[in-house]
Amino acid sequence: MSSRRDHLVPASEVALALVTLAAVVGMHRLFDSGSYFGPLAQQAILAHVAVTALRRAGVRLVPAALATATLAVLVITWTRFPGTSWWLLPTGETFGRLGDDVGAAWTLFGDVKAPAPVANGFIAVSAAAVWLLVFLADWAAFRVVATFEAVLPATTLFVFAAALGGPGSTVAGASLFSGAALLFVLLHRIANQESNSRWAGGQRSQGRWSLVMTGAGLTAATVVAAAIAGPRLPGADAEPVVAWRDLTKEEPTRVVLSPMVSLQTKLVDQPDVEVFTVRSERSSYWRLTSLDEFDGEIWRSSYSTGDADGRLPRAVDSAAASDTVTQEITIEALSSVWLPSAYEPVAIDAGDQATDFDARSSTLMVDREVASSDGYTYTVTSQIPAWSADELRTASPEVPEDIRDAYTQLPDGFSQHARTEATRLTQDEPTAYDKALAIQDHLRTFTYDKHMGPGHSEDALLEFLFRTRRGYCEQFAAAFAALARAVDLPARVAVGFTPGVQDPNDPTLFRVRGTHAHAWPEVYLGEYGWVQFEPTPTRGPPRADGWLGISESQDTSSGGAAITDPDPVGGDGAGLEGGDGISSDAAGDLGLTLGDEGAGAAADEGRPDRPIVPAPVRDASRPVGMGALAYLVVVPLAVVGQRMIRRRRASTAGAKVRLGWRSVTESAARAGIGLAPSMTVAEAADRMAAALPESAPRIQQLARSVEMLAYAEVPPGDDEAVRLTREWAAIVAEANRLRPWHQRVLTYLDVRQLVGGRRNRLVAHGGPAPAHGG
Repeated sequence: MSSRRDHLVPASEVALALVTLAAVVGMHRLFDSGSYFGPLAQQAILAHVAVTALRRAGVRLVPAALATATLAVLVITWTRFPGTSWWLLPTGETFGRLGDDVGAAWTLFGDVKAPAPVANGFIAVSAAAVWLLVFLADWAAFRVVATFEAVLPATTLFVFAAALGGPGSTVAGASLFSGAALLFVLLHRIANQESNSRWAGGQRSQGRWSLVMTGAGLTAATVVAAAIAGPRLPGADAEPVVAWRDLTKEEPTRVVLSPMVSLQTKLVDQPDVEVFTVRSERSSYWRLTSLDEFDGEIWRSSYSTGDADGRLPRAVDSAAASDTVTQEITIEALSSVWLPSAYEPVAIDAGDQATDFDARSSTLMVDREVASSDGYTYTVTSQIPAWSADELRTASPEVPEDIRDAYTQLPDGFSQHARTEATRLTQDEPTAYDKALAIQDHLRTFTYDKHMGPGHSEDALLEFLFRTRRGYCEQFAAAFAALARAVDLPARVAVGFTPGVQDPNDPTLFRVRGTHAHAWPEVYLGEYGWVQFEPTPTRGPPRADGWLGISESQDTSSGGAAITDPDPVGGDGAGLEGGDGISSDAAGDLGLTLGDEGAGAAADEGRPDRPIVPAPVRDASRPVGMGALAYLVVVPLAVVGQRMIRRRRASTAGAKVRLGWRSVTESAARAGIGLAPSMTVAEAADRMAAALPESAPRIQQLARSVEMLAYAEVPPGDDEAVRLTREWAAIVAEANRLRPWHQRVLTYLDVRQLVGGRRNRLVAHGGPAPAHGG
């Protein structure tokens, strides 16, 4: 009968590999690009090939585990750290690089809410996890013939990715994984059926293929029905009752209105409203935030904020010379959560007013418990870069992988017409700086019109570029960033205000009004970091002629022309204490420790900035949630580990028979087959045979072996023990089929399995347990 099963095993092996690959696909919401999939899919395929070859070669479990671990180390070294090996072997440099990359990935994991950049440390750790999960799945499926348990390792990976993943397609990933898992279960069950059942003469092939086709049809129908009906069930799109993702955070996820949405309102409907004032020796664009994600409809950004009170961290160190400028800002009617400042803020003193900071986008915000920054007064110190065209042309063309992945992303199917236009504008330019300048200068030939309709979607982009050639700053900045990304220039959209109206009686006071609301692009240029460009005609940043070739300009309908800086601050660190970028006004204990205390997304729809659940409930839920999470991880691992230890310690033929009887009686008891402790082996066998008719002969045969061992002390031969192991695995499988799937899952959460009392009671059916645990 084994020969009948053997030719179906390869199909089961391929199906199990597909389950792993489907779990890897399900990780797409953990990363901000799909570049993770190729490396991890390669690791999964190599792992399955390796463990299959070892098993088919007859290598026993422990040597196979050691060989798999060795191969995993070698393959990860060759693929992730290729320049560090010596004669294809890992070296001290390999492990040093691994430690550095994993440390960087761990830091990134703490600071960045998924989706995260595809860092090498993430891939290396994920590859090691894939090798481990593949080995466990293969062991469960083909060494102990446990169908359900074989799917658990990949399910663990899939659930982990689903729990921690960011926004993305959940239905497609779940459908793919469910289909792959059901296909494996079908093929594996049929392979087991081939070895355990007798077909009517001449009908073996017909019966097998009938099962395959029927099962495949049911699998496809189930997956399609779930994918279509599931998202349409009442409450499928509702907010969670408890934000479990935020149980370990100081604050829940934050959703705020994108500043791009309100640009035209401030420009057209509220042009004369004074939104804030700035007292500064230097004029500047007063920046609110930057937007780095474009989904084809809107530019938005994600944040990982920490408390801001003192020195602020910098995501990118710039080689450009900079002037240090202190600003005293009072917000009157901004009506948002942002705190404006000159780019790049390096320190803040807001007194007892709680503030947050996101280093990646250089964004200052009010604390999440505060609805608006209106009424805030604070002092912020900025280092304003003083770029020149000559130095920017020398910028290194090298772009860090995390910046390239995050800031060159465009939606799938992005317009080929726009890509062609971007290539046409930049193809003759020698440097990244010149390419960006060419896009800027082309857009500045368009017409500024603040009365054009709002919107910066892909359709609006095409309308703006090829038909109207009219718009206001929203369209100019968004178009520049999209065109720059189309030619692989890392770009983002900054939102804020132009300098405002200079008070005639106090040249250090700037009054910023709604009409000064503005958006502009920033481009990453090597060691000079993020560089400001200005594609909007009739607009020009202060002192930008040195690198943009344009004069300072802004809306003058409310005044503000001919701004002069009364006492420009040089780049020699004037106004600093100790030259560390902190003004004397902000001196004192200005240390800052960043954490992942919050994450948010500037979305295209506003919602109240309030906690999802009340603070007392949230505080009480944290320890409960952490305890529940620990239970959900520790107990299943302990249950699986206990079973592995039992199998490993059952090294003799007699011990294997005792283990088989224990496993059968435990499975029968969980399936609701009553087995009283007073029953003899024969009585327990009769009771189980009546409830499990397909396995009745196997049960009786196993019971006879147990009786011979317990009462006559005659152990079976090695070949007989191997056959009995296969038989009791089939009995356990039939007993499990009597239980609903959710009960089988809950088995792994039943801590009572780890208590010795029940174990000893069930072992009594098989006579005295061996001292080594059998």
